[in-house]
Amino acid sequence: MAHITSKFLLFLFLFPCISLQAQEKPERPDTTMMREVSINGQRQRISYRLDRQRLDASQVLTAQGGTALDVLRAVPGVIIDADGSLSFRGSQEFLVYIDGKPSPLSGTEALQMIGAASIKDIEILTTPSAKYKTDGDVGIINIVTRRSETEGWDLAVNGTASTWGTLSLDTKINYRTGHHNIYVSGQGSDIHNKSQFQQEKVTASPDPSKGGGNGGSTEAVTSFADGTRFRDFRTFIGQGGYEFNNGWHLLTIDLQGGKTINPRGGDMMYKGEESQQFTPPLEKMEEAHDRYKLTKHLFQAAVDYTWKLNERGDEISISNRLRYDNFSEEYTESNMFDLNGARQEGTRGYETEHHWDCDGAASYKLHYRQTGTLELGYQYTTYSEHGDYRICYWDLPSQNFVWQDDLYAPFYYRRQTHSSYAQVNDRFGPWQFDAGLRIDHVRDDMDLPTITSRHKRYTELYPSAHLAYTTAKAGTFTLGYSRRTNRPGIWKLEPYITYEDYHTRIIGNPDLESEHIHSMELSWRKMISKTQVTATVYARRRTGVVDYVRRAYDVGVTLDSIINAGNGWRKGLELQVTTKPTRWWQLTANGDLSLHNFRATYEGCTSTHNTTGTIGCINNFRLAKNTSVQFDGHFVSGHHLTQGWETAYVYFDLAARQSLLKGKLQLGLVAHDIFHTARYHSLRTSTLMSSETWVRPTYPNIVLSVSYHFRQPSAKTKEGALSKEAEFVGKDF
Repeated sequence: MAHITSKFLLFLFLFPCISLQAQEKPERPDTTMMREVSINGQRQRISYRLDRQRLDASQVLTAQGGTALDVLRAVPGVIIDADGSLSFRGSQEFLVYIDGKPSPLSGTEALQMIGAASIKDIEILTTPSAKYKTDGDVGIINIVTRRSETEGWDLAVNGTASTWGTLSLDTKINYRTGHHNIYVSGQGSDIHNKSQFQQEKVTASPDPSKGGGNGGSTEAVTSFADGTRFRDFRTFIGQGGYEFNNGWHLLTIDLQGGKTINPRGGDMMYKGEESQQFTPPLEKMEEAHDRYKLTKHLFQAAVDYTWKLNERGDEISISNRLRYDNFSEEYTESNMFDLNGARQEGTRGYETEHHWDCDGAASYKLHYRQTGTLELGYQYTTYSEHGDYRICYWDLPSQNFVWQDDLYAPFYYRRQTHSSYAQVNDRFGPWQFDAGLRIDHVRDDMDLPTITSRHKRYTELYPSAHLAYTTAKAGTFTLGYSRRTNRPGIWKLEPYITYEDYHTRIIGNPDLESEHIHSMELSWRKMISKTQVTATVYARRRTGVVDYVRRAYDVGVTLDSIINAGNGWRKGLELQVTTKPTRWWQLTANGDLSLHNFRATYEGCTSTHNTTGTIGCINNFRLAKNTSVQFDGHFVSGHHLTQGWETAYVYFDLAARQSLLKGKLQLGLVAHDIFHTARYHSLRTSTLMSSETWVRPTYPNIVLSVSYHFRQPSAKTKEGALSKEAEFVGKDF
């Protein structure tokens, strides 16, 4: 019955995509290269420029009450795992910027910090130009927030609640007069991810007392875990700023400060079986409670200044950003109790740190002709962190936690990157191109006085190039290339053991090398009657691939180690078709298919050759002038890991939006995974170990959102770049 149901749901998901047909009519010129395309007066969900794609957040109804993470679900190749972490084209390594400036946080944390109601667009640069930072093998995600376009006062308030217990509230007040703009905002959110968790883990180790594996007996432990896991994102941020723009001088000052708390953990019932040759298996039941919490108190200040030198548009830009965490603590706790509630084992680890980082840039842009620019620039980044790691263990005889002084590990880490770049952009008739070269000089210093030290100095070159060709008949072709890198941060280098749960431990690697990537991409876009078709072929060559490997560490315990696992290719095809079958229905069908070849160079990893893909079918229905409904279906295929595989799954979302008070008030309702079909099943195997995991999000997950936007009635639209929400050009990268 379950098999028939899954087939029916898959048919329900694929039917609108299969029935999509484009009507042939006289061709119109393709204009997607430099501006957005409209379909019957609506903004396109995804539009394109020479080096990026832009996603209109307002068109993603299923992101209502969510964050930037939920908006990105509409992008081909994006997968959100059971813990709420985002991967794009098979990678979780990407940079996050907000309005062209580095986010105070990184990765998924940064995406969870920005509410969807505050987002205008999200830009994705998969082959960033040489003038941008080189970290992140799949590129840069830039979140463009909503800005006031009018003179006078502007107030926006957004609130969210969900059946998972998620609560959020953010407010922004803006006042613009003449050349001046002042804004103040505040945000508080408590975002929850909940899931049912099951795991079967088998570990074995030679018994030294009986031959050490050379003909002797082998002890094996099989553990069954069943319970719940959670992961929360709590953010409390205040922000304020001032902008001045008179057409010749543009000055922006922005201040942010607040606190983030990211706890996660699980409550499990463990059933264990210990087996040894010539003896009956021993069974025992235990109850485990594991907790992890990362707390940060942060402050960030950014100043940007651009001076327009002449009517031709030549300009000088200077920017600087300083972030300081006056306190940050990473806390881990693992507890094991018997069925009577008595603690049998436990650990508590504390990693306390202070850190600051600073980014600065100076550039000169020359318009050497009407369509051509030459940009020269210098950028620097410095990151410093110091702190210590302590751990204590539960001592059963004394019934107390005892500090392990021999495992105390103070540390100091600093990375400095000095970069110079040259970038040229131009257009000749139907041709447009850019080309650039970046030089990075990196200094890495890490000192762990009780363990090891690491000091590196190196210089690397990072070229980039983009070429576009547009004709009315053929459409737009875009070709891009850039070289990227993933430099390991301190959290991947720390060579001491921390606890994910009592049966899973993690260790960093001070000898970890940077991963290098060559990214290439070819795209074609064309409007055919009412339909826009986009096809993208991409390839990424990765050397020194960074990944975790799991192995048996102790009886019943596994250790996840981070290593340079090998080299690999990922080649893929992405397709997207957007059309309006009727005046009230807009349909977007997208998908990606990628071929992954991985050659392992590390013992314990397996070379793999597999094909993966995703399919998305997004239906927008306008039921009335102020009422919209969206129904999405998503399919994620199975794929291989460096030590195993993950199975395929499908899920469906349903959303509705109602506008009131002439558009000032909007109510949203979203039901995620409405058929309860999302599930994550994986298997990892290695010598003396196998680990099979099943994760299923808690059901139901229904989100209610309320947004109110008040503008001063007599306001006038300004003509300055800020008031027009000028296109992000990445000068702060």
